[in-house]
Amino acid sequence: MGIFGLFDIGKSAIFASRAALDVTANNIANINTPGFSRKEAILEIQTPGRTRAGFIGRGVTVGHIRRHYDNLLQNQILLQKQNFARSNSLGDVFSQVEEVFNEQQSPKFSGSFNEYINAWQEVADNPEALPQRSVLLHKAKGLISMAKDMERSLRETVKQTDGQIKDSIDKINTITGEIASMNGMITEVEAGSSYEASDLRDKRDNLMGQLSELIGFNSFEDDSGRVTIVMGNKNLVEGENSFGLASKVNPDGTIDITAGNDRVNDYISRGALSGLLASREEIQKGPLKNFRSLVASIIKETNLQHQQGYDLGGSTDKDFFAPLQLSVKDYSDGASVSSKTISDLTQLTLHEYEIRFSDSSTYSVVDLATDTTVVPPTTYTSGNTIAFDGIETVVTDDAGGPRGGDKFLITPLDLSVENFALNISSAKEVAASTHDYTLPGDNRNALAMTDIYQGNVSDIGHSFNGYYSTIVTLAGNMSSTAQDSTDFEQSLLNELNMRRESVSGVNLDEEAANLIRYQKSFEAGAKLIKVTDELLKVILNL
Repeated sequence: MGIFGLFDIGKSAIFASRAALDVTANNIANINTPGFSRKEAILEIQTPGRTRAGFIGRGVTVGHIRRHYDNLLQNQILLQKQNFARSNSLGDVFSQVEEVFNEQQSPKFSGSFNEYINAWQEVADNPEALPQRSVLLHKAKGLISMAKDMERSLRETVKQTDGQIKDSIDKINTITGEIASMNGMITEVEAGSSYEASDLRDKRDNLMGQLSELIGFNSFEDDSGRVTIVMGNKNLVEGENSFGLASKVNPDGTIDITAGNDRVNDYISRGALSGLLASREEIQKGPLKNFRSLVASIIKETNLQHQQGYDLGGSTDKDFFAPLQLSVKDYSDGASVSSKTISDLTQLTLHEYEIRFSDSSTYSVVDLATDTTVVPPTTYTSGNTIAFDGIETVVTDDAGGPRGGDKFLITPLDLSVENFALNISSAKEVAASTHDYTLPGDNRNALAMTDIYQGNVSDIGHSFNGYYSTIVTLAGNMSSTAQDSTDFEQSLLNELNMRRESVSGVNLDEEAANLIRYQKSFEAGAKLIKVTDELLKVILNL
């Protein structure tokens, strides 16, 4: 190797040091970049040259840029992000439900109901006095207003959750599209090369981290560097293609998430979307349904007792609150419920029922609360009355009649709060007496009313206040359990992120030392070239 070989060695030192400085500078610049993995220039000995004295080195080269990355740890972080996001979304929604029933912050339903009961007691103390009766109507209106406000808040929470579900799906579709695009870029850069597209992979990992906060998934990478993202048995990303999700609201108020034509709710078990779907369902089946049951029971028991009394004008058999109304959810294309009435309020159970058709000519009625058949398989005739537990319905043919699998959900609960209203408009219409010949001083029906409000009620298995307390407790437990889970999952995620930082994070002290080290190496390479140049001049001047 001649003297010119020294130039090559010096040049290699400059180029290698420059590359290492570039990598170090990039690390420092991205110290606060989410998902960035520290890079390191791996220096290697250049292939030595053969001389008469043996092999002599020809300098240094950058073998490759190492990405400090632990794939197993990254997958653990993605999974933990999915678990944390689910718990966090549950906690956010349930905290709103807890606030609706927070009696400690301000009196809500319990306070209004107790004032209403006290107003009945005052009527019992002075059954002939109109002022006390007027106060009763005023307190009843206050109770009605409070119940409507609380149900409206619960329904608004569900509505907001629906909006969050839609937003989450839009974000999921956007992110999966970007990941698919990133797959193509990584494949193009790495094709025919032994080098990794490290920064592009960091970007893709960051996108996958964002996706894990929204939905649970599994992923694997093929030999070309493209990642496939799978949710259940559905691919969200495959190669450079992404497959979008959609949502639709069913007649019964539930939401279906679809991939193509398939319902995929059962595959959504983690991520914020899972928490939103679960919280929405739990609100509807828990606090909201229970609260409607409470109000429906108050209406039923109040009206039954009020019908037995006499008002100041001697009238009887009058409802105090507006009568309960049935609602129907139709799951049939060929038939419909043409009429639905409460025929016997004393037999009404406040349960929900399904009229189920096993085929076009046979139906049965199932009590959903007890999962029992209250009407065994019966021959269907269009227009005939179907009667069960104080309810009468009529199913008629519309377009070909019912088919096997068709069903109708009959419930006295859905409209209980929405239609909650007074049925009497005058203080004189309050039926405080048990006999018309003892008017106006008879108070026994008013006393019976207070007894009903304070005793156990068969429909709900508690007193009204006791049942309301179970709703408050349920809302509080839902919120506290979700918050405890969030704290736990957050702690695990923090621990995993700390482990990742120890592997992939940028340490400024280390990078500062590298700057000095590679700077000195660069200066030494330049010095070697300068010395070689001087030596060459000496030779030329001989």
